[in-house]
Amino acid sequence: MQKQISEKLKGLRASKNRDEVIYLLQKQSAPMAVDDIYECIKKTNNKISLSTIYRIIEKLVNLNIVHKVMTLDDNKALYELVKDSHTHHHYLICVKCKKMIPIDDCPVKELEKSLADKTGFNITGHKFELYGECKNCARKHKKD
Repeated sequence: MQKQISEKLKGLRASKNRDEVIYLLQKQSAPMAVDDIYECIKKTNNKISLSTIYRIIEKLVNLNIVHKVMTLDDNKALYELVKDSHTHHHYLICVKCKKMIPIDDCPVKELEKSLADKTGFNITGHKFELYGECKNCARKHKKD
């Protein structure tokens, strides 16, 4: 994946801040909000600003290195590294703790193809999210 990122960054000047954002996102198992990215990086780089993080994320989205995953109820966009240009993720989202569990397969792919065939509609993308309670929150809820 590092090679793919390097290829997309070719021709741009080196940026320690951008590298920190990419490194942080590589370590994550779930998408992150810009505010959370900022808070994590600020711990080791107190000179970085929130607006710098926003500019970096925007640039990485434009380069197809990072993509916006979804907007939750609180209207915070979440971002993650593009792992493969041919795949995307869907998530199970806990309404209590906001934990996000990726769904490995795309359960919408066949439906999308069927609808496109039936309607002639050129489908260019979709979002699929399931909301509920994760195992831990459901367990706590049953105890109450």
